[in-house]
Amino acid sequence: MTLTAYGPLCTEVYDITKPIGGEYPDVPYYISHLSRIGGRILEAMVGTGRLLIPLLEAGINVEGIDTSLDMLAVCRKHCVERKLNPVLHHGRIENLDIPGKFSAIAVSFGSFMLLEKRGAVAALQAFARLHCLTTHFKNNTL
Repeated sequence: MTLTAYGPLCTEVYDITKPIGGEYPDVPYYISHLSRIGGRILEAMVGTGRLLIPLLEAGINVEGIDTSLDMLAVCRKHCVERKLNPVLHHGRIENLDIPGKFSAIAVSFGSFMLLEKRGAVAALQAFARLHCLTTHFKNNTL
């Protein structure tokens, strides 16, 4: 069985166990590094906004992509509550197709480990292809 997207129950559990504003060691790291890169940033597998929202609140120009419409709906709800208006994309990172260029891509926490082996390989190939072709990335940052 392949996980294609988080449904309502998984989304609710994730939202309860990983609340926005919780103490996570990756959030200060990403804020520090991504604020120095500047430009348009993409958070892959954005989920409920656990990382996206602190990045937006820090003034970082970040967009999110996720395959789960349930996760994206909760992320948007959390953003509206904070008067944030993010750009959120619905899609799979294995075949990334977002117009424009990004300065960097972030995949937080253990998100990448949720992909099955072929999906992970496809995602890495998509990142590398997009990086090499510079269709999505600026300043050679991956």
